Amino acid sequence: MNKIILMAAFCCLAFLTVLGQDRRLSLHQENISLKSVFKEIEKQCGYTFVYSDEVISDSMFVSLNVNKIPVFKVLKNILTEKNLFYQIISDRLIAIGVKKQEQKFDVSHPLLTGVIVDQKGKEIPFVSVSLFESNALLEGTVSTVMGKYQLSCLFQASHHYRLKLSSIGYEAIELNFSYRDTAEMKRLVMNEDRQILKSVNVVGRRPLIDRRTDRYIVNVEGSILEAGNNGLEVLKKSPGIWVDNEGSIKIKGNQSVMVMINNVVQRMAEGELAEYLRTLRSEDISKIEIISSPPSEFEAAGSGGIIHIILKRSRKDGLVGSISGQYTQQEKQPAYRGGITLSYKLKNLYLSGNLSAGKDKSDYIASNIIHYPNQDLYSSSTNRFNNNDRLVYRISAAYELGKNQTLSIQSMQNENRMNQYFDTHISFLGAQPLIGQAYSEWFRKPSVHSTTANYVLKLDSLGSEFKIIGDYVYSSKAELNNFRSAYSFTPKNSIYRNNTPNQTSLYSLQTDYTKAFNNTLSFKTGLKFVSTKRDNEVINENFTGGNWQLNPGLSNRFIYTERLSMAYASLEKKWGKLSAKLGLRAELTDMKGDLITGNEQFTRDYLGLFPSFFINQQLDEQKGSAIYFSYSRRLQRPGFADLNPYRLQFDDYLTQLGNPDLTPEYTHKIEVGSIFWKNFSADIYYAVTLDKIAELANPVGSVIEYQTRNFNNSNEYGFSFNAPITLFKWWTSNSSIAVYNLSYELYNYRISQTTFYARTSHNFIIKNFLDIDAGIDYRSPFVRANTKIAYQLYTDFGMSKRLLDKSLTLQFRIADVFNTAREKDRTEFEGTRIDFYQKRPTRTFSLSVSYSFSSGKKFDAKRIEQSNDDEKRRIGN
Repeated sequence: MNKIILMAAFCCLAFLTVLGQDRRLSLHQENISLKSVFKEIEKQCGYTFVYSDEVISDSMFVSLNVNKIPVFKVLKNILTEKNLFYQIISDRLIAIGVKKQEQKFDVSHPLLTGVIVDQKGKEIPFVSVSLFESNALLEGTVSTVMGKYQLSCLFQASHHYRLKLSSIGYEAIELNFSYRDTAEMKRLVMNEDRQILKSVNVVGRRPLIDRRTDRYIVNVEGSILEAGNNGLEVLKKSPGIWVDNEGSIKIKGNQSVMVMINNVVQRMAEGELAEYLRTLRSEDISKIEIISSPPSEFEAAGSGGIIHIILKRSRKDGLVGSISGQYTQQEKQPAYRGGITLSYKLKNLYLSGNLSAGKDKSDYIASNIIHYPNQDLYSSSTNRFNNNDRLVYRISAAYELGKNQTLSIQSMQNENRMNQYFDTHISFLGAQPLIGQAYSEWFRKPSVHSTTANYVLKLDSLGSEFKIIGDYVYSSKAELNNFRSAYSFTPKNSIYRNNTPNQTSLYSLQTDYTKAFNNTLSFKTGLKFVSTKRDNEVINENFTGGNWQLNPGLSNRFIYTERLSMAYASLEKKWGKLSAKLGLRAELTDMKGDLITGNEQFTRDYLGLFPSFFINQQLDEQKGSAIYFSYSRRLQRPGFADLNPYRLQFDDYLTQLGNPDLTPEYTHKIEVGSIFWKNFSADIYYAVTLDKIAELANPVGSVIEYQTRNFNNSNEYGFSFNAPITLFKWWTSNSSIAVYNLSYELYNYRISQTTFYARTSHNFIIKNFLDIDAGIDYRSPFVRANTKIAYQLYTDFGMSKRLLDKSLTLQFRIADVFNTAREKDRTEFEGTRIDFYQKRPTRTFSLSVSYSFSSGKKFDAKRIEQSNDDEKRRIGN
């Protein structure tokens, strides 16, 4: 009861707020440039300005001494004295132009008028129009909503003039004419700028890395990563992210992360998440946000931070789409992948969808050597063949109920079929020496379906809003493992199979409220409820006497239910160049486990409080330099499958055990860093994790049992440095290094390792011909639980060519050029040593093609959020 009262009190406190204010400016500065004033208004008040560099020159200076004065009053005062005016285009966009001269004209000197349209004949509003004679600016204006413009300059016959047009999303044009030959000025056509970015006044290629106070952003769109990669490969090539060959994703050190796609947390185990990311196309990814210390509005799950993948948004009315295909040669085996993305808008209705499918075949080789305390020796060599099919689709619709309201729905389906075949030669030296052969077939068909509906209400132009998000997720997996072995010692022979199906249903409901005050103070709060039911089954059968016989000792059915009640509140405040953010999150967990076959039950309920604090001091606004500090407390819950009290036998020497006694791990993390000189960055961090969850390899006789357990604790501290460098206009690079120490404690067992990680990537642009990229990754030996993994090194190389006005992209890639990537690790525990080696077909050659097409004017496709945060990751299909 006390916990419920505490949650209710927390929620009531979270919803307390006050009325908003208009956007106001505070600035005390002598002789400041007008462009700097605009930047300060953008920073404090959230507006964006549109203007021509000829209209606002670098030589325009003003002095301001205002304190909380309405921004439009300030603009009126400073622009009037410069013979300028402003025009409000939207609640966040302001255009600046030159005032019309008050002159009287006779019929021999008429006004210059006309209309500005796009290639489809559609009028373009708010185009900046500037008139020059030689290099002198005579007058400027902004086109009306209907695309019309008017210039009231006193023209002189036979004089030469120049008209310049510029607008966001269109290529700037300049037209020379002689007065009175102005017929061509009546209807001016502007071409769409295919390379336009979402930022104002920025056209061209974005830098690969964009730094923010609490995160950094990898700009995939427009980079060499954009074509010919799947989602997991894009993460592998992104600075600061390490993805091992099994698909485990880490930031900086070795802590687990939470992966989000378009604000939707992917509730899957690492292996299944890796398979899902392989179905994403790099052509559909806009950027990746890497957040090492998330604030309170994010779920507390993910002790290592958050990786947020943001898919591209369509920008046009009508039809927008892309289609792509890829062929990869993986040594002797091929892989194919293709996909299509479409978006369409009709008035207030937005429709979008994508489909991606792939098939890959590959061969692995592996070896395993086990040294036992009694001097026995086990060795094996395995040939593995994979034959996998992947399919994913997403359809969504959004309808604008009014100017400030949107209702959206989205449905996603992920279907995979993964067949793997193992042929293993076994040798055992001991009291009973033997040799043998083992064959295994592993068939999996995981399926995940999710449907999301959300409602968004924008409360004002400062960013205040209210959201309601509801989700339903259903996951199922059919899984069958057939095993047979034949030894020189025939009593050791065995034939059995494991059937391990599971189903998961998940419901969630979430509300979020954001209130912004004058762009210097914002308050966020929200509630969330998640209900999950997981049904696991293990059916072990032995082939005896020509029939399959159930083995009750290795078979069970386990049902797990969990209810999460969450609430959060955060407050962010700015004082000039100093900003701070304080947050608190509460999560109440109520869970129940029911072992049907054993008639055993267990229940747990616990309340966790997760504070977070961030502070940022800007040093030089022009250079973007700053120092920052953050603290957060987070947790990692056990995966649903790990809680099942099962014993799953892979072969005669390897077994996987469940652990219903697992409890969540809790991490305290402190980070201090700085951004300096041309967007370089460096930081140090320290993290301590209590009840660390990790998989332990434990020898029991001649069998190695793998079981996920709670370690006493783990400690991690490290340093990272990132340097984006533009060596020449045609040569850019990004280099990162990281050093961290990670240690584990389990009972009286302790393991520690210092790891060095380095990555450098280079992009060469041969203008109008070819883009080339190359990268090298190195990671020194690192540790995971009681296993030490050997160093890893690989080099990638790629070339791409854009054709048909950059709509068609061709790309050729070589992964692991020198064939150095391989897996080698050693596990030591209680006198037993396990040496494992595996080689995948990492040196691969791929050729991909991507074509983008569009028809219509710009629009932003509505992105649909989901509320099923950490639970999807834990489904573990």
